[in-house]
Amino acid sequence: MRNRKLGRKRWIIPPMIIFLMVTLAVIVITALLAPVIAPIDLGASDLTQRLKMPKFKDPTSPYLFGTDNLGRDVAIRLLYATRSTIMISFTGMIIATVTGTALGILSGLGGKWIDAVLSFFTDVRLSIPTTFIGIIFACILGAKPVTTILVMAITGWSSYCRLVRSQTFQLKNAKFIEASRSMGASGVKIVFEHILVNIASPLIVQTTMELGGFILLESTLSFLGLGIEPPGTSLGVMVSLGRDYMLTHWWLAVLPSIIIVVLILDISLIGDWLRDRLDPKLKNAS
Repeated sequence: MRNRKLGRKRWIIPPMIIFLMVTLAVIVITALLAPVIAPIDLGASDLTQRLKMPKFKDPTSPYLFGTDNLGRDVAIRLLYATRSTIMISFTGMIIATVTGTALGILSGLGGKWIDAVLSFFTDVRLSIPTTFIGIIFACILGAKPVTTILVMAITGWSSYCRLVRSQTFQLKNAKFIEASRSMGASGVKIVFEHILVNIASPLIVQTTMELGGFILLESTLSFLGLGIEPPGTSLGVMVSLGRDYMLTHWWLAVLPSIIIVVLILDISLIGDWLRDRLDPKLKNAS
């Protein structure tokens, strides 16, 4: 009974975390529904409405956040930019998570030589700067969303591989796995019914902690011109285009920057809270 009460108490969600979750959900859902909320042609422009003031500068302005240098509504483009950044980051994260988890399990269970080879490639990957990898792939494949997703997958799998490898080493000689082997369980069954189940908590924590980094990576590559190209848009693209107008129309670069900060801050704080709840070492310490 006492353990049940402790478990319930551990999972009481603080009001601040609820606020962060709601804020994150509103941003994500609104961004994903951008084509429904405001269906537009991202390539369309109207130079007669160029650089109009936002409502907080001119209450009579019909544009909430003004227009950019091509006369495009900044508020609507922020929706599409956030949508692009979220979709690219989530896709890259999923591919990196699946790849890194599979390689980590293979490294932990595959024997000495397989572990040595995979550990070597993991160390090589971690020694190469992420931006440098992005530049190489952008030059080879061109600046497009698929390139950014590929860069995320290639640069992100290593952290998952190391985590899963260490967890697998701790579990593979556990008594319940030995008992499962003695009953004739196959390697695939052991992986799915025992190892993946037991490493789910640290994987969830790792994913939330890494997602903010993926969003920052996508924004950085787009800012450098290595991600989405116009007329497509993302938060990094909007910051890059708005930097030329910082002295006169600062909001063009500041508003997308604020969304990037809010997304990363929300995800990081939620990830910290999940780590405190799911990390076995922290549980034992408490």
